[in-house]
Formats: sequence, C-alpha cells, structure tokens
Amino acid sequence: MSLKSLVVFVESTDACEARIRYAARLALRHDAHLIGAFVLKNAWRNDRSDGFIQGGGAIREMLERHGLAERKALQDATQRFEALAGRENSSFEFRVLRDDDIGNLARLHCLHTDLVVVGHPAPGGLPSTWLPEQMLLSAGVPLLIVPQGWSDGPIANNVLLAWNASREARRAITDSLPILKAADSVAVVVVDAEKNPLHGHEPGADIAHLLSRHGVAVRVEQLQSKGTSVADTIRRFAAEDQSDLIVLGAYGHSRRRELLFGGVTQSLLSTVTVPTLIAH
Repeated sequence: MSLKSLVVFVESTDACEARIRYAARLALRHDAHLIGAFVLKNAWRNDRSDGFIQGGGAIREMLERHGLAERKALQDATQRFEALAGRENSSFEFRVLRDDDIGNLARLHCLHTDLVVVGHPAPGGLPSTWLPEQMLLSAGVPLLIVPQGWSDGPIANNVLLAWNASREARRAITDSLPILKAADSVAVVVVDAEKNPLHGHEPGADIAHLLSRHGVAVRVEQLQSKGTSVADTIRRFAAEDQSDLIVLGAYGHSRRRELLFGGVTQSLLSTVTVPTLIAH
C-alpha cells in the first residue's frame, strides 16, 4: 500500500507549525494529499466568566465577542496551514470541525486517511484528554507524533524500527512500509533478544530479509539493556544513531474498550523527542 492521504490536526497558535511542516514535507515526498483539520471550539462554552450574563444587551455583546474570537481563531489556523502547506507545493485542503461532537468527527476524518499526524505533549488541535491510545483504538489508523519544537531536519531518512517479534510490531511494519522504503537507512533494533523465542535463531534476520525484498535499505542492531529499561535502550540508540523517526507497535491490551499500552510503548511516548510512528 502506498501513502496517499494524511491528516494533520492544527490549531491557531505557533505550536503547530513544526507539525504542519513535517506533514507537508512527508506528503510531498510520497505525492500524497494533505488534510489540515481544525477543531473550532465554542468560545462561549469555554468562557466561564460569561456563565451568569443577564440582559439582552449584555447577551448580544457576549455573543458578538465570542463570534469574533471564533472567526479570528479560524482565520489564523487557515492562514497558518495554507502558508506552510503551500510552501511545500503539496496537494492540500483545510477542514473545519465543530467541537460539539469532536470524538466522532475526529474519528470520521481519521478513518479515511493513511496516516494521522498529531503533536506532543499536547495532541494539538484536539481536546487535551485525547491520548494516543484513544486515537489508535477509535480509528485504527497509524499515528505519527511530532514533538513540539522539532526542527526542520531530515524527514524519515534514518529510521529506527523497534522490533520485538509481536503482532503489533508486525502491524507497524505494514503501516509504515511506504516510509521505510523511501528511507535512506532503516535499523531494525532488537533489545534483549534472548528473552523472546519468537525471534528465532538469528534475531531480526528474518524480518530484515522480508524488508529487503520490499526494497528497504535495512540493517539489524541487536542491543542489550544491561540493567536499564528497554525504552531507555531504544532512546539511547536513537540519539547515537541520529534517528529521525522511530517506528513501533503499540503493544497493549483492551479493557473496557480502552487500549492500555505496555510499559515500553508508554515509556517511549512519555518523553517523545523524535517523531514517532505507532500502530496497533
């Protein structure tokens, strides 16, 4: 499958600029269509100071004031997205979502794309309560997290693929294959391989052979945690190897229809410093 449609959630502040630039450059590389999704928040509902307004004139003034705030937020977000996306000469469009039913609306716009791009530590353009777990569970579309302040460096040229021989890691490979094929180098990182018999006789070799047959420039790196956590081992290698993208499977289980990430995934996501693609 090729990468042909991306959605990036934006807001009306400078915080989303690195995310938009990243998404636009990725879309251009893959000749993909980029959708900018903006959640237009109800200004009146988010202003508690207006909770006890009385009198026709005061009410009209309040509605006018909030209407202006909403229009300005929409205008700022539109101009910021179109300027940054247009700079990369990519195919793009801008969509507005009212926040009255944001859960279902966000899911709808994610369902019909190949990749969802969000911010970190806040999801950016989405309610702060929307965690990566919820995004993955509700839409089933891979998620690319761009940390706030990420500089305009290489885009997915030197990729770290965290491989633990799990179903989730295999899913991440399928979802990220177009990106892996376009990369200059992909390091299949296996940590403490001796603890998992599913790695086989030569840990990482079989999945590397599969990737190579797909045209991926791949190498295998077998690492030992040596008393540190697996997440810290992966982070350290990413820094030493100057990885510009981490790909991993969101290992976890479902309880009451909520996805609970495993320790390694949760730890990696708690301090994201490199753009990270996760799939489940």
